[in-house]
Amino acid sequence: MIKNKEAEILLLGLPNSGKSTLINALTKNKTSIIGSKPNTTRDKISKIVSYENDKNILISDLPGFLETPDEFNINYQNNIDKFIKDADKIFFVIDVHTKDFSGLDSIFNIINKKSLSNDVVTVFNKCENFDKNSLDKRLYKYVYNEYFFVSGYHKLGLEQIHSYLSNIALRSQKEDNQTTSLTIIGRPNAGKSTLFNALLNKERSTVSDVPGTTRDKIEENLEANDRKYLITDTAGIPRKKQKDQIDRYSSEISIKSLENTDIALIVVDSLVGLSFEDKRILNSSIENFVTPLLILNKWDLLDTEQKEDINNSIKRDLKQYRWVNVIRVSALSLKNINQIAKNIDLIEEQLNYRISTSELNSYFRELWVKSPPHPFRGKRAKLKFVTQYSTKPPEFGFSLSSRIPKNYSSFIENNIREKFNMSDIAFRIKINA
Repeated sequence: MIKNKEAEILLLGLPNSGKSTLINALTKNKTSIIGSKPNTTRDKISKIVSYENDKNILISDLPGFLETPDEFNINYQNNIDKFIKDADKIFFVIDVHTKDFSGLDSIFNIINKKSLSNDVVTVFNKCENFDKNSLDKRLYKYVYNEYFFVSGYHKLGLEQIHSYLSNIALRSQKEDNQTTSLTIIGRPNAGKSTLFNALLNKERSTVSDVPGTTRDKIEENLEANDRKYLITDTAGIPRKKQKDQIDRYSSEISIKSLENTDIALIVVDSLVGLSFEDKRILNSSIENFVTPLLILNKWDLLDTEQKEDINNSIKRDLKQYRWVNVIRVSALSLKNINQIAKNIDLIEEQLNYRISTSELNSYFRELWVKSPPHPFRGKRAKLKFVTQYSTKPPEFGFSLSSRIPKNYSSFIENNIREKFNMSDIAFRIKINA
């Protein structure tokens, strides 16, 4: 978990795995003592890497683990708990050519014993002139989440690690308080500001019958069911022909806000139904892997026949996204408003849910045997490895021998929804072939 301090990355690995060379390559200077003799580094050495967002990352190098440690290392590794506890992320550095699996297991066991798997990134080092497809399959055991192929000595693949570290640095700014962000978005006069005020239980947004009253983003802290959220009310998204210059700018800001939120509360005027603009917002939300919550407002103004018509219409329009939750409310009379908070809590739990690597691989290897993909361009893909990279939103990586048909990607998505606790959210699947 990123704490309110400089995020620290701790390098763990066997002696001579190239950790010192790697940290020097990342920090662009020589601070660790480099040599070919195993266990040259005898102290914890930390270096700072600065990124454009004015946030620093602390990278710490530890002595390599020994199977038969001397007295120094016995005393040193007795204190390893403290170093691991202080770190935000762990880079498990592995010499891609190593055959010392018992040594790797010693680190593997420490990571598992301390339940650190969610915070571990595997770095395969010394990958110059190395074919990734020839990686010893036994090494996949030591992959927890993301993994990189690099050469610290030749400075190859470091841009991927720098990109990862830069995101960690940026996230450490945003995650000082682990607040889930909500964005209210929809067409003008759908009742967004009324809903915003209803959720806050106070008047914060200007409410009017005139479409487009809200033109600026308004942010407030919301507490519901003992959880804290950051909620934003945005300008309405009018039809193209209705946009003046200010509306167009406000509309662009509203759509852009979907890139930086966790949950999109898409407010639909039940008297109008799901419009073209509403569908565009829904698609933009899902394309950005932001979980949408479709809110049919002014539901109390519909008669029985109208309710039946709009229910049938919504069912048709959401055929592709049947997993999207729909709530029918009246923001003005507060009817069913409590269901929004319940759904937000449900979605947040799923966004933060992490599936263990072993559970994912066990399930999908069995599924691959029972229901393999059809050949794509004459090749049937074999599953090498699957892992969950991140949460909020969850991101999964499938390492395959070749590409798969598009319908099998949908099959994978549906299985994640049905088998695991992710039936109501948007998540990302990366196919690496």
